[in-house]
Amino acid sequence: MNLYLENGYVNIPAIIKLGLPFNFLIGGRATGKTYTSLKTVYEERIKFMFMRRTQSQADLINKKEFSPFKALNRDMGCNVGTQTITKYNSAFYNMVSDGDKDVPEGLPIGYTCALSTISNMRGFDASDVDVLIYDEFIPERHERPLKNEGMAFLNAYETINRNRELNGRKPLQCLCLANANDLANPLFMELRLVRKAEQMRSKGQEISIDHKRGIGIF
Repeated sequence: MNLYLENGYVNIPAIIKLGLPFNFLIGGRATGKTYTSLKTVYEERIKFMFMRRTQSQADLINKKEFSPFKALNRDMGCNVGTQTITKYNSAFYNMVSDGDKDVPEGLPIGYTCALSTISNMRGFDASDVDVLIYDEFIPERHERPLKNEGMAFLNAYETINRNRELNGRKPLQCLCLANANDLANPLFMELRLVRKAEQMRSKGQEISIDHKRGIGIF
């Protein structure tokens, strides 16, 4: 597997094709993790959930200046925007101009949520979501930790995944993206991945795939 595209960005399409439920992508800034993840789900018309750690971070996405699609809208000539649908989340839409404002066209292409409040969305039907993009899952050192953060992530996964596998569907795929701030982060500690990640860093190993557990570290 080639981990990088010709432009040097991470090869998200290849990672998705591996079919692993949990994919952790850790690297330096400006390596295209978020950009290529969103580009892939947009181009391949994959319904997605875009998650941030806190509600305030998720709310910022509703502002055009802070939209994760800002660069894609510019580069691809598309016009993806958001519209609030509940107190805790919004939906991404292809937008069209209606006079002096943009309005949604068609069905949502994705949704937003926050790890800190997703437990309040248990009645929200996310059965059409196939990819969860968890952006910046490793908190910066100045950020306040969330209580039982690792377990909260697993609960969030179950909230979105539901029982789709019992109905013959593939499990929800997670793309967990972060800069390499702290390998001893809450998710890696919960999933017992800290030692493996440290070994990868010391050996210069870029890819680790555990098919039995359904986990990939890139």
